[in-house]
Amino acid sequence: MNEEAQKILLDLLKKAANGIDSAVAFSQQQIPDVINQLLVWNAVSSALIQALCLTVVVTAVVLLVKAWRQLKDFDAVMAATILSVIIVVIAGLVFFGNSDWLKIWLAPKLYLIEYAASLVK
Repeated sequence: MNEEAQKILLDLLKKAANGIDSAVAFSQQQIPDVINQLLVWNAVSSALIQALCLTVVVTAVVLLVKAWRQLKDFDAVMAATILSVIIVVIAGLVFFGNSDWLKIWLAPKLYLIEYAASLVK
């Protein structure tokens, strides 16, 4: 009975080792594609956020110019000015704080090192 249990245990260990070996081989084949997809996703995401910020800034400036041209109610114009300035400042901070697409384009290896370091933290 003891020999049978050892044989079953040995078969299970061999199957586990073979499964681990095939998982490692699969991972080695897929890692370059996964890294490429990660870079593309993060670059596109960053570029879309910056495009959205630019759209918000342009819209706020256009609305502010329209408000100033219709200078009928000074308090409303000042409120629109203050609101537009706040929106432009926030969008500008987001715009300049989110330039990952540029880092991916210019130095993808550096971006991957920083990304891996951020995952470890």
